[in-house]
Amino acid sequence: MKVLLCVTGSLAAIESIKLSRELARRGFSVKSVASDDALEIVGKRALSFVSDFQERPNHVELAGLKGWCDVVLVAPATATTISRIANGMGDTPVSLIALTAVGSGKRVVVAPAMHLGMFRNPAVQENIEKLRGMGVDIVWPKIEEEKAKLASVEEICLYVERAVSSGEFSGKKVVVTSGPTYEFIDPIRFISNKSSGRMGLELALELWRRGAEVVHVTSKPSNLKLEGFREVRVVSVRDMLESCLQEVRECDLFVSAAAPSDFVVGREGKKIKTCRELTLKLEEAPKIIKEVRKVYDGHIIGFKAETGVREEELERIAREKMLDDELEMVVANDVLERGMGTEDTRVLILTPEEKEWVEGSKREVAKRIVDSYVRVYLR
Repeated sequence: MKVLLCVTGSLAAIESIKLSRELARRGFSVKSVASDDALEIVGKRALSFVSDFQERPNHVELAGLKGWCDVVLVAPATATTISRIANGMGDTPVSLIALTAVGSGKRVVVAPAMHLGMFRNPAVQENIEKLRGMGVDIVWPKIEEEKAKLASVEEICLYVERAVSSGEFSGKKVVVTSGPTYEFIDPIRFISNKSSGRMGLELALELWRRGAEVVHVTSKPSNLKLEGFREVRVVSVRDMLESCLQEVRECDLFVSAAAPSDFVVGREGKKIKTCRELTLKLEEAPKIIKEVRKVYDGHIIGFKAETGVREEELERIAREKMLDDELEMVVANDVLERGMGTEDTRVLILTPEEKEWVEGSKREVAKRIVDSYVRVYLR
């Protein structure tokens, strides 16, 4: 996929170097265009080093109906540039490219950066709404230190990825759980596990990229600020269950990727004093999928972790879980093989029609899981 990065004259233009590198790392071909003000901040040589810098850009060749790019990304976008695009003023290379892209039906992503007072100005907000009305995606800035700072490179890249996605989940609400739960023994001690929450987060982001409205119920929030991506922070298994029961009633897909505790324990009101021996009474925790099934008859993807079993045994256990919990898909793995909380994984993806072993980074595996769901249930 091809991105045309348009840099304008905010001090945040220095972030364009990191942004261009990260887009390339994610597989995008990147060409860049910069305003004269931006070049005073970042320089042609730097942009040429990380992208194919266009010194004399042709708006039709780059962003026309048969133009080079798939997405135009304006980052950072100043108030002046936003005004030009919103009001149809193609008097600079960047605004001319953006207007051409909008008229040609190409996706345009705009990431504002400016002083907070300017960002809050009613005229600027009106222009931002005009851009939304044109179908332009706005990457909301970070509001801190009296500035509307450029959003993180991660957030901007996610918007670009969403702009070029297949969009199978557009108009759908998805609830995804991730991370461990913490069952407190006293105010400072708890029972938990080594789950990092990464697999669930990557699934939530992959579904968001493909157009879903996502509710991420987790003990490990990412704090990403994405339109249509909401995080609900939980601590205990009962917290997670309560949040899931509230969120799933009107959702299209529930992905239970968390590793909630199988046990709960009575909590003391103050710190337990050090002693030679302590006996804890553990009770079975509520099973989130089983409780959710009582109020939700839509599709559920469940996860099953085992330790030290052969592939055939893991498949048998996964099939039993699929039947017992009435699941559309089960993702199973042996956590002794790679461990919990790792960057990569190897899993069995099981549906009533297919089975597939997949390994790689959790982002790659998340994509394959969603691909499998789409192939079986959305086509």
